[in-house]
Amino acid sequence: MSDAKLIITHFCIPEHVIGVTALGEGFINDTFLVETAKDEKKYILQRKNKTVFPDIPGMMDNIRKVTGHILSKGEITLQLIPSADHLWYYQDKDGEYWTCFTYIQDTYTHDVAGSLDLIRAGGEGIGTFHSLLSDFHEPLIDTLPGFHNISYRFEQFSVSVQRDAASRMSEVVPLVDEVLCRKERMLSFLELIQNKTIPERVSHNDTKLSNFLFDRNGKVVCAIDLDTVMRSTVLYDFGDAVRSYTNPFAEDHPNHNQVQMDLDRFTSLSEGYLSKAAWFLNEEEKTHLAFSALYITYEQFLRFLMDYIDGDTYYRIRYPSHNLVRARSQLALLKSMEDRYSLMQNKLFKIINTL
Repeated sequence: MSDAKLIITHFCIPEHVIGVTALGEGFINDTFLVETAKDEKKYILQRKNKTVFPDIPGMMDNIRKVTGHILSKGEITLQLIPSADHLWYYQDKDGEYWTCFTYIQDTYTHDVAGSLDLIRAGGEGIGTFHSLLSDFHEPLIDTLPGFHNISYRFEQFSVSVQRDAASRMSEVVPLVDEVLCRKERMLSFLELIQNKTIPERVSHNDTKLSNFLFDRNGKVVCAIDLDTVMRSTVLYDFGDAVRSYTNPFAEDHPNHNQVQMDLDRFTSLSEGYLSKAAWFLNEEEKTHLAFSALYITYEQFLRFLMDYIDGDTYYRIRYPSHNLVRARSQLALLKSMEDRYSLMQNKLFKIINTL
């Protein structure tokens, strides 16, 4: 905390700072709320995780470009505060990177998609973010190279299976088979992205509900946590939202037989998203909206299983079989989506044709 109080003096905040307090759990970045002598003027200070993000100056340049584009349209978004060195970050004596931006008053976050109205609003938020950036053409760096590249994940997975670092392969052979039997279909989807049949646009890449600010009326104000903003397909964002919003249970639900994709939740999310985004999506994007949910859920199943095989080296776990439970839960969700795939497609078709 003393570090944060000292670091904030290196940013160009015009008001007198009266307090700096820790904010949130900080799984990746350490976040602090900065209060000033003016009640209406608050700021967010973050220490960025340079292990997760190897090029933080580049990442901050991405955020500067994207937020600047949104602000130029008169819309609300995060506003970066420069350092005394006229940079969008400050690097301390230990080599740690810090950033600062405005705190948006009278807004709220939600960790759980607890109602269809909230799910629809979340979909609108994702669609609005994509829509505002649909005419953005500046270059962006890849903050997480290969992030949703399933070919890259297969290479990692193959190494993990061969190495069997934690001697767990004997208990997960059926799950490995579940990965392999879907491999070609997932690679075919990736090929559409790589050959630009599905175009590259600006995507958020972490569209969980808590990464959107809501107003008192339950409407999305703006997207936050823009560290992962880069160029890829917007279908990754939609697919990840389907994965996280439409499952009534947590992604580590211990009884995977209960896990399923709720079609009413899917419909609300899709209605919200397409009400804001359908106008700029091409036919290939619209055709593959439903499959993007299968792709992202499959990828997460693969990654949880791979981490279990590796001996739990990436994801934090609360008990020894946690990653295995996560993998089984994501596989159950994937199978539920596969069973409902034609229904998902029909829902999307009807929504698109009523807009």
